Amino acid sequence: MEFFKKGSGMYGKKAAFSTLAILLLALEGCGGGGGGGSSASAPPPASAEGAYFGTMSDGRQHYSLVLENGQIYTLYGNTGSNNVFAVSGFLQGNGSSNNGSFSATDVKDASASGSVTAGALSASYVAGSSFNGSLTEGTSVVSFTGAPIGGAIYNYNTAANLAGVTGNWSLSSLRGFPTTLNIAAAGTFSGISSGCLFSGTIKPRSSGKNILDVSLTYGASPCILAGASLNGIAISYALPNGQQELAIALIDQTRTGTSAFVGVR
Repeated sequence: MEFFKKGSGMYGKKAAFSTLAILLLALEGCGGGGGGGSSASAPPPASAEGAYFGTMSDGRQHYSLVLENGQIYTLYGNTGSNNVFAVSGFLQGNGSSNNGSFSATDVKDASASGSVTAGALSASYVAGSSFNGSLTEGTSVVSFTGAPIGGAIYNYNTAANLAGVTGNWSLSSLRGFPTTLNIAAAGTFSGISSGCLFSGTIKPRSSGKNILDVSLTYGASPCILAGASLNGIAISYALPNGQQELAIALIDQTRTGTSAFVGVR
């Protein structure tokens, strides 16, 4: 089964590649003076943290993950007839939430060609209910809408289950190369992608949410990113046909080198 294929991307220039909500409510009280009366202000909006699924104005779909530290990862692509989400690229940025508005001005858009395009993302949100906005890259603007992901598919608010992803995976890389990955029970992994060897670690995120933190180091040539170390996240979610999809998105410290892998078992 093919999960990745070459084609157009977010702006018609990407190569296609076959991926929540916690409410952080703080109450502010204010004491009255004189007569000893008191009043309470309305609670401020919670952060945009969570997982959202929706559509984009370029005809694609997206899974967007806003993490507890403001980082955003967006996997974009389309759902095929077999209900597998075929990813054609991903976004990564460092943003912040403020009174129902989310902004990330340093977004990187990773394509299957290996290029990384700078952009900015802004959105309005109702925590746990909606995440709607736009991505701007140069003169190109793509708008999007987002709603919570059904808990039966993916529940951001449960702890990540490392045991659920251990074992062997047959994946495809962002650039379309077949990839074999073996994840040990302790969270170490090794893999090979078209002759390129790599290894690393995968572990549940310390936030207690359903995110796996991933660190990966590539070996020597023929690896395109020979010797590079990348960090990112992985998510695993159920498909309607009973299978499980694993998606991994990675970026290096300079935010110029990216990798991603997706597969179903």
